[in-house]
Amino acid sequence: MSTQQQYVEMVVRSWLLGGVMAVIDVARQTVVTHSPEDSVVDAIESMRERDVSTVVVVDDGGAPLGLLTDRLVALQVGQGVELEDRSLADVDLEDPDPVAADSGIYDLLEHMAEETARRVPVVEDGELVGIISLSDVVVLLGMELQLVANVIRTSSPAYERSATAIYE
Repeated sequence: MSTQQQYVEMVVRSWLLGGVMAVIDVARQTVVTHSPEDSVVDAIESMRERDVSTVVVVDDGGAPLGLLTDRLVALQVGQGVELEDRSLADVDLEDPDPVAADSGIYDLLEHMAEETARRVPVVEDGELVGIISLSDVVVLLGMELQLVANVIRTSSPAYERSATAIYE
């Protein structure tokens, strides 16, 4: 078995068993954070400047307290909530319900499904160390499937039709 085939087998097993790849290996480790005392307007400005859809509200020790998302802002504005003179402590935030940095990807996906969460803070010893979204997991899965396809393609006889011919 080639090294590439062994790698693909390991990746597939890690996805099926949820054991090898840890959440922190995939999570974004640069997270936009604000304290509860900061204004909502400042948090929204940070989202715009950093081109992100989420700000994690953290306490003095770095533990996540809540999530301010672009969707949450839009819903509150749509309901007529005035956000201009409010602090993050004064608005409804999404419950962070973090996941441990050493959790497996499969465990993360179960957690996200149970919580119906699209993004989850990642913590180590209670302190924020990253954030992961469903999009991050989908991109990872796509890359892993591409690796599997490459191994199959290089170790199999040539396919008889082109990819475009299949869909014509």
